[in-house]
Amino acid sequence: MSVTVEALHGEKDDELIAFLDELSTDSASVLGYHYPFYRDMLTTLEVGEPIYLGARCEGKLVGYLPALMKKSPAGVVIGSLPYFGPNAGVLCGNERCEQVHSALLEELAQRARTVNAISCAIYTPFQFGDFGLYEKALPRWEVVERFTQYQRLDADVRDPAAKSRVEFRDGGSNSTIVEDEVSAARTVPGKGIRYDLRKAQRLGVTVSSEVTTERMATFFSIYEQNCHEFGIPLKPRTAVEWLGRTELVGKHTRLYFAFHEGEMIGGLMMVWSPKVASYYIPCSLTEARSLQPSTVLIDAAMTEAREQGIEFWNWESSPGRDSGVYQFKKKWGAVESEYRIYIQTFAGQDRLRELGRAGITREFPYYFVWPFDRL
Repeated sequence: MSVTVEALHGEKDDELIAFLDELSTDSASVLGYHYPFYRDMLTTLEVGEPIYLGARCEGKLVGYLPALMKKSPAGVVIGSLPYFGPNAGVLCGNERCEQVHSALLEELAQRARTVNAISCAIYTPFQFGDFGLYEKALPRWEVVERFTQYQRLDADVRDPAAKSRVEFRDGGSNSTIVEDEVSAARTVPGKGIRYDLRKAQRLGVTVSSEVTTERMATFFSIYEQNCHEFGIPLKPRTAVEWLGRTELVGKHTRLYFAFHEGEMIGGLMMVWSPKVASYYIPCSLTEARSLQPSTVLIDAAMTEAREQGIEFWNWESSPGRDSGVYQFKKKWGAVESEYRIYIQTFAGQDRLRELGRAGITREFPYYFVWPFDRL
């Protein structure tokens, strides 16, 4: 039985969502970033033109490869996926896996070749290690080795010493405040994390998940301040507001806000799929970090994720193993997972060198175009 490939447009969204939801029951590779709502956000931000490819066998959708194409006066680049590089690549079940990978990857490569793309970059999926499928379909492509951090949330380990105070709202007027010994299943973090949680509780730090316009504005202001302080690329306000919309919060996204004496001192935005919670935007006031808002926010988010049956916490990438960000995640119990970026130029190395680092960054924001150390 042959596999055919087609472009998936908006009218196929219901089918795509059903495919991803079903695949999630057996695969941790499906992330919130792969759903149509995230594609719509990226197009609103003008990150690129969607190239969302579907593989069919006997009319049934059996595989999916999301990508975007960016055109500029300098040329064309393609990424799966751009915008801070979430894992993407081919998503499919075990049935006809090799055939599906071959069909989808070769189709995307052919589209890149047709437009003489300066580069086409494909990030392999989260929790995926069969790189041979990519080696076979994309021979002689450049390979960039990367790692991300993650941890399982479904281990039934309890920490009776920790307590949490969390207010949850479901978009309505009803709210509950929970403040008791943590009885939900919890992977015990390091001693330093447990100490910080107890300290934050003693100092009266609370967490709320009620989303309001005022809270979203304060959240973005704190996030923007953090980005300027540490030289972190800023996600636009439009992106934050898009993901904070009522129809997405509680379904695809989660927001948590930390307060002390009535003032918001930090926030956390998560992006969910049925099995994976992805750590998307954390932020905290510099002058309030001794109150441990980030630790309390993560604890609240992990608690809800476990209660909702989420199995994996996707910490995303870190600047390096010697970075404070990497070490902070490790204290929670994070471990490494390898992934790769397969990348090819169809315009030639000379065109890449002509653009240089400055030209690539200017013309193709949000895209991994080429490793700068290989120019």
